[in-house]
Amino acid sequence: MKDQATNENNIFIWIYATGFCLLWVMLPAVFHPAYRPDVVELQIIAKEWQLSTAKHPMLPAWMLEVVNLATNNSFVAPFIAAQLCVLLALGSIWSLAKTILPPKLALLGTLAMFPYWFFTIESIKFNQNIALIGLWTLTISRLFLAIKWNRLCDWIIVGITLGFAFHAKYSAAFLVVAILLYMTICPFPRQRWKSIGPYLTTAIAFLVFLPQLIWMYQHDFVCLRYASLEPDGKQTLLEFVLCPLVFVVIQLSFVIPSIVVLNPLLGWKWKVRKTGSCLEDEAKKFLGYMIGVPLGLHVLICMVTRVQLNSDYGAAFWPFFGVYLLLTFERNVTPQAGRQSFRLFVFAELVMVVAFIFQATGSTYLLGTARRFQFPMQALGVASDQIWSDQTSQPCPYTTGDWWIAGNAAIAMKDRPRVLFYWKGIEKMNASPTGLWASDADVNEKGGLVFWQVSKKDIKGTAQATPDISFEVPKYVLRRFPDAVIRPEPIIFPYTTKANVAPLQIGVAVVPPKS
Repeated sequence: MKDQATNENNIFIWIYATGFCLLWVMLPAVFHPAYRPDVVELQIIAKEWQLSTAKHPMLPAWMLEVVNLATNNSFVAPFIAAQLCVLLALGSIWSLAKTILPPKLALLGTLAMFPYWFFTIESIKFNQNIALIGLWTLTISRLFLAIKWNRLCDWIIVGITLGFAFHAKYSAAFLVVAILLYMTICPFPRQRWKSIGPYLTTAIAFLVFLPQLIWMYQHDFVCLRYASLEPDGKQTLLEFVLCPLVFVVIQLSFVIPSIVVLNPLLGWKWKVRKTGSCLEDEAKKFLGYMIGVPLGLHVLICMVTRVQLNSDYGAAFWPFFGVYLLLTFERNVTPQAGRQSFRLFVFAELVMVVAFIFQATGSTYLLGTARRFQFPMQALGVASDQIWSDQTSQPCPYTTGDWWIAGNAAIAMKDRPRVLFYWKGIEKMNASPTGLWASDADVNEKGGLVFWQVSKKDIKGTAQATPDISFEVPKYVLRRFPDAVIRPEPIIFPYTTKANVAPLQIGVAVVPPKS
């Protein structure tokens, strides 16, 4: 009976998960006419096939470019890439849940994570965190099986996925710390050190990660120096308490929908389970380490540095939270509780969809300002193609200037030019602005378009770059590109919203190719 129920649930989970991911590909395609900043940054870097940059390793950019090529640079490519990572994470949760829980609880523990913030609203922002979630959860799922069965195939998979997790984001190191602590402190996994499995995993993970280490050595560990550019925290007792507290509160808010879904099973007064099966007790301990250690380390960093860490840093901590709750607390397994939990699951899913649609359409009215995803990307691309074609029949090789505008223009232009942009603070390190692929000299030699945003103050101001220009031009434009031809008027676009917001005004300069 258990095998039959598990097989039925298995079919349901995979069908629903596929439909769920397709829904979250279509929603942003309909309601987001442009990308969010992290996606624009990855699109800029994707075509360069870089192993790493000063900020992050670039496996997510490789993933995105593969989807770009497979879809002929379709607008939905980043959303597809994101949902492939989500599908991998959901499959990993289900794989572990059905191993350690009864069929009904395994199903509900998995479904409880579908409304997770980073599987729904935030998943459309494909970046290193979203890519890491898939590899992080797969590593955890296969590691438990490796420890349980001690099969070489599981240890090999763990080594591969863990190595690639470092190619997604260096914060995979927090998962390594959690694994080492669990396998050192707890008696059952400690026995596995007597077998070849853990050493094989370590060797494979190191070999997979080795190209990143070589790249970092060749570039003077620029990523570590870039991380050191984070602003110093305020050295006050209040920040010592407030920074970690805010981080934890925001993290817990991400899993509120999961708690709501499981409430009929757990009740209002949660009671810790005194004991369960040996498998469930070990799994509870295992997931406690996998969730608690990375979270605790981030809290410690907040306390020591007194810097408010980005809440996205905890995205990979929580995918197994639903399963962990069912392992840790007494549960009501009556049919009525199961039906109530499933109804709440449906309700939570609808809430996330409605919340996304409101964010995409109504938030502008509340804030009184346009959102990044309402940027007129397509209109800018068409205008940029026209401006460049008026200058020369050659394909546009580069865009530069304001990275956000230059990036959007490059994505929407027919030639998909390369983008030269500077990350804030990187010039202090005497490092290449975007990694390896471009410089001001390249733009001056081969030509390109320079973009910057024009404000009302710039138009009314008296300081002019040249007498014929009706707005102020940033000093860096002619300093970096002395042959640039500045258009006398800014190009003006309305944002893609019906809200009453000021239109976008963009200054453009054309750097003609020398050949």
